[in-house]
Amino acid sequence: MIRHSAKSLIFIMFFQGCLFYSIRGSLPAHINSISLAPVVNESAEFEAAEILNEELNELMLNENVLDIVLPEQADSRLEVVILSVTDKPYTVTLSADLGGMEEVEEWKLTIKTYITWYDLKRDEILFEKKMSSWGSYTPGVDISTDNIDNDGDNLKDSEDSDEIGSPRESALSISVRRLTEDIVNEITNTW
Repeated sequence: MIRHSAKSLIFIMFFQGCLFYSIRGSLPAHINSISLAPVVNESAEFEAAEILNEELNELMLNENVLDIVLPEQADSRLEVVILSVTDKPYTVTLSADLGGMEEVEEWKLTIKTYITWYDLKRDEILFEKKMSSWGSYTPGVDISTDNIDNDGDNLKDSEDSDEIGSPRESALSISVRRLTEDIVNEITNTW
């Protein structure tokens, strides 16, 4: 009985150690803080940088991955450049009203960015990559009643808490939210 209890205790201690390591161990050990540089916007979409700044700050605070500090106190710095925000046809059908011409029923808004995470202590780049995300919308229809899964999470309209408001603005917000989640995942999976 004692032998079984000892084995169980060792297993639990080992498992807890691995659990802690797997959560925090994916970040470089010497990096405990991050400075979030203001998002640079090279697109014509004025709101995109503002929304991305807010979403990124909020998610980093909520996830508590690294302490967000002033640039002069930071171990690392994250820079985000919005390269473009584009709208392209996503679903096209033949319209009976327009004599059989093609009609865009659904648009796909895509935000493309370039992300760089610097290790300020070792003066090196931890990662740099292009990242993009998207949201879809139907013009002129409230996104909460368009019967479309606008963010690819298998939830539609009233089932999905982030499908509210004007179509294009909501698609932009959805794409930015998904992008910030991808950025934070990339940071935590760097090492």
